[in-house]
Amino acid sequence: MVRGVIIGIDAGTSKIKTSLFTVQGTLLRELSADVTLMYPAHDRAEIDVEVMFANLFKLLTELVVGYEKEVQAIGFSVATPTLVLFGRGLEAVRPGIVYLDNRSVAEVEKAVKKFGGPTKYFERVGNNPSPSTCVAATLNWLRDNEPEVWAETYKIGFLNTYLAAQLTGQLAVDPTVASYSGLMDVRKPDGWDKELVELFGIDPEILPEVIPSYSKVGGLFQSMADALKLPAGIPVALGGADTAVTSFALGLRNHGDTFQSMGTSEVITFCLDKPNFSPAFMNRSHVIPGLWLSHGAMSTAGGAIGWLLKSMFTEFTSELELEELADISPRGANGVVFLPYLCGERSPIFDPRASGVLFGLTITTCKADIIRAVYEGVAYGMQQIYNIGSAKWGIKPKFIKCVGGASKSAMAVRFRADALATEFRTIESDSTASYGAALLGAIAAGIFTLDEVPYLTTYGKVVKPNVNGIAHFNKHQEIYNNLYPNLKELMQLHYSFSNGETK
Repeated sequence: MVRGVIIGIDAGTSKIKTSLFTVQGTLLRELSADVTLMYPAHDRAEIDVEVMFANLFKLLTELVVGYEKEVQAIGFSVATPTLVLFGRGLEAVRPGIVYLDNRSVAEVEKAVKKFGGPTKYFERVGNNPSPSTCVAATLNWLRDNEPEVWAETYKIGFLNTYLAAQLTGQLAVDPTVASYSGLMDVRKPDGWDKELVELFGIDPEILPEVIPSYSKVGGLFQSMADALKLPAGIPVALGGADTAVTSFALGLRNHGDTFQSMGTSEVITFCLDKPNFSPAFMNRSHVIPGLWLSHGAMSTAGGAIGWLLKSMFTEFTSELELEELADISPRGANGVVFLPYLCGERSPIFDPRASGVLFGLTITTCKADIIRAVYEGVAYGMQQIYNIGSAKWGIKPKFIKCVGGASKSAMAVRFRADALATEFRTIESDSTASYGAALLGAIAAGIFTLDEVPYLTTYGKVVKPNVNGIAHFNKHQEIYNNLYPNLKELMQLHYSFSNGETK
């Protein structure tokens, strides 16, 4: 039996978490620090990656106390895409640009014209053209709008590129993250696509090497090892995108395996054995070669609940208080329907100009109705996405695994089970992404092969769909599904007015 411990690092947009596991998978210790999202303009979202790493360093020094000589491997899970520009000293020359950022809308549209339209773009790349799936467009924006920063740029990379580089001094990116670059054909995820790189006008010399998520990007270099009081040379795996790493931890390795991540954004993931993609989904390579993952990704699912607490009904102090009031309102929220496009939207419309809507307000509408409508609106959104994927790939799972902060909400899980007419099983662990990251580190260290890793299999709550709840969501989904198509042109006009654009 292999002894020792492995470290998983989960770097998100709200927290960075470090977890220490035995090689057999038992969680020994976990520490986290908050991450502050910065919004320097209405269409921009960034994080200070240097502050993030400073916090990570502090967390690691505490995490390994008493286990310094037992650490066998380190791996990463990261929010994706988070673009980082590197100077020659492998420092970040500006804050990282996260997936909620929409500054490159115009650059995406220019690129789409070169391809001959959105459909042609999708056929060539494997993803829809949007700022969150086309980092190449953001690079074009930076080159044109921040020339001084661009002049300092030695290499480009992503969040796992940056964090791994600070530990090892080596630069690389993995296919799960590079899938959202616009510079890779997702169907052929073993490297950059030369034609796409040329089309976007990117110098191939600034691109990092593409290596598997479970590969050793390098060993912990001496000065960092000394600072952390760890042995030098500990294998560090590059890891991958958080949903891909979580998929790996949960054992998604067969066509049709499904799970749902419920956090600030919400993602339903289908595992595919062929790159037969739907344009309603965000598509990427899996951690496991020869498999792909299609993500139905809503940008502000849990984010909409946070919006209620922070901006709308500030007298409430917790989600539980919101849910207690929402339960006073009946199914259907007395006619109020919520469209949760608070930061544009990814799946299924991929429209950064889309906006949120509260539809059906009347003089009798109360707080309880609005809160329930927000919870139901997110469930309608996931129902819409799930139905598209289920029909596309003929997938109807017996149950759906779910993880994330919102999976602890009885109301949220109940609404999902009813809307998708499928049993939901919550995963007991709160550390699925960091566990998957640690497993990838263990593979890089030669402790496991891809086929030997101990996946998470312990469930918390099992929530079966309610017959009346299913009937409700099926009956009223047409209203939700038709809101955006009927308001799209007005949303485009509103976006133009709000941003000073002229028609």
